[in-house]
Amino acid sequence: MRLAVIGHPIAHSLSPHLHEQWLSASGLFGRYEAVDVTTDELESLFEAMRAGKWDGLNVTIPHKEAVIPFLDELEEPATIAGAVNTIYKREGRLIGTNTDGAGLVHALNAWTDWSGSVLVIGAGGAARGILGALPTRNVTIVNRTVERARHLAEAFAVHATTFEAVDVSRYDVIIQTTSVGMDGESSPLSLEGLRQNTLVCDIIYRPLVTPFLREASLKGARTVTGVAMFVGQGALAFEKWTGVKPDETIGMKLIESLLEE
Repeated sequence: MRLAVIGHPIAHSLSPHLHEQWLSASGLFGRYEAVDVTTDELESLFEAMRAGKWDGLNVTIPHKEAVIPFLDELEEPATIAGAVNTIYKREGRLIGTNTDGAGLVHALNAWTDWSGSVLVIGAGGAARGILGALPTRNVTIVNRTVERARHLAEAFAVHATTFEAVDVSRYDVIIQTTSVGMDGESSPLSLEGLRQNTLVCDIIYRPLVTPFLREASLKGARTVTGVAMFVGQGALAFEKWTGVKPDETIGMKLIESLLEE
């Protein structure tokens, strides 16, 4: 079995470490590689995939939307997110899906029963995918561009608010989906008033602990790093390709150790 992650640039990807470990632990013969490909090279890449070069792909920035025209079918999660992060083959057809949202929800199921209220920060593709997977509609979206938040809220029959009006004390779960915090210094919003034991998740995993999560932890919240979604989405992709459920615990330990180096 030959698998790969495609993106540009791609050398930084941790996906090969994760999936090579799972292939080995599952006793499966195969390899997983990182392939740096530009948008102009996508057509030839998919010709090669149809010819048998790869059995499955992960897709990362900047190709999550650009790959869609080369596929035969989209699963509902990809349609909802408007983006593809996993491609697999069925009877010669290339099928695209998006495991990000379901991967995160699966990871957070160990922390919450989703009976409380949820705040989603951001209104981009990641937020859209997560909203499509959430098992509750007791959700509020806050975003820098208010109209985007309102448009997304209308699409998913949830609520929208502004950064000026948001009250973090009202929420049981807070999910941060934007890129704010990747610089190791910025935070998307103040957590003043945050209740202890609120579940706070940031989908960023570089840095492993963002300023947002650091502040939440200092206020007594339960925090979940972006490794949870990274490993969760990877596990669902691995199962699509192989039919095998990988050990997510060993995956979490591996990725956390690599990020802490």
